[in-house]
Amino acid sequence: MSGWSMRRLLTASVAMVGTLATFKLMLDYSSWKKARHSERKKRRKSGSFIHDGLPSDSQLLDACYGAIQNLQQQHNVDRGASERLLSWLRGLKRNMSIYSAKTRLLSAQWLELYTMNRCAHAKSPEAYQAMVEEHTPDLEIAWRLLQCSPEDPDEQVAVRLLALKIATRLKSHERMIPIFDGIIERVNSGRVILQEAFAAFMAAPILGRWKAARRLGKYAISGGIKLEDLHKNAQQNPAILDMKVLYELAEEEIPGLTDEQISIAEIRWTEYLIKGLRIKVDSVECDDEKKRQEVQKNFQTKIQTWKVIQIPSQTKILRSGAVVQMLSFSVHPIPMSGPATDKRMLVRGYTDTTGGLRSEEISIQSDPDKNELWQGQYLCIQEDLPRVTLRINIEMTLEEQKPSAPDKKEPESKGCHDSKTQHTRAHTHARTL
Repeated sequence: MSGWSMRRLLTASVAMVGTLATFKLMLDYSSWKKARHSERKKRRKSGSFIHDGLPSDSQLLDACYGAIQNLQQQHNVDRGASERLLSWLRGLKRNMSIYSAKTRLLSAQWLELYTMNRCAHAKSPEAYQAMVEEHTPDLEIAWRLLQCSPEDPDEQVAVRLLALKIATRLKSHERMIPIFDGIIERVNSGRVILQEAFAAFMAAPILGRWKAARRLGKYAISGGIKLEDLHKNAQQNPAILDMKVLYELAEEEIPGLTDEQISIAEIRWTEYLIKGLRIKVDSVECDDEKKRQEVQKNFQTKIQTWKVIQIPSQTKILRSGAVVQMLSFSVHPIPMSGPATDKRMLVRGYTDTTGGLRSEEISIQSDPDKNELWQGQYLCIQEDLPRVTLRINIEMTLEEQKPSAPDKKEPESKGCHDSKTQHTRAHTHARTL
């Protein structure tokens, strides 16, 4: 056989061996793939399934449980464990359906606690805002995790409560309303528990549901909730709405503010920067003339004379849905909360002082010709002996900051989907208590 023929034979033999080897490899791979698929099915059922580098159901459940305990007991974050857990949850994407409802609930709970803890430790308003923006996608993950259907009744309640809280933090009334209306239906049917009623009570003013706020507030009080404790919390942390004040304002049924449901179009989140402030003392009422003159003298102005007041830069009024909050302009500022529409605001606050109870209230409305100009009255009452009532006409120039972005929902993951939690939106928006 010639050398050329031998080379052709050797080449053909190598090619055939290569083909057979490749064929055998494909058969081996196919067999391995089938065996792996079968093993994965077994491991999924046993809770030890790992998919694309993600933790198993039991691993994720244990990690979340430990992290939540660490946060609740130590009020501190284990950085290494938290970063690993956060990386896992951020990597879930479309794979949420492989996890149990309990694991998804606990994962969402940890994300909410973790992001809240991180924001609470911000050292400046700018750092806080940056932290909020950084963790908004994480809250979106938590929201998607909660689109599940636990079988346990307690877990069902926990999903509703946490979903309402996260929707509020995401500044999304479109997500809040269906959950809120679902709780109201449970109230009307007598199936609600105190925790749900209280959560709905906290959300009602934000959604402008003042009639519901009155009813739910009574329900909460009858269940042992102390509104004074909520007031003290707001005093210690001005970022928290004063629910006692909001409940009292709801009870007063103020025309155009708390007497009826606010239009959905006026439920939005924004900030107003106070660019200018001037006051004019209208009256000082006190049975003690010496005391009255002393109070008036403190303003270094005559009755019915306008005076420009210098205030710290970046002083803002924060609007959350249908309510606003701010600090008063007094020497010792107090947190104030109240109802708001696009044309009117009313905020109120009070605190105990060495001289007795001091309450302050600001009621303003926008000028029809100059939207940035808001006018009204500042009322301050010092429950001292003698009692002093101070009425001041007020003008504020407000610059609305960039409004929050329109609500955009992340696509919900398939699997573990609870149709009951996805209430019909069109007709529930108009539903009232």
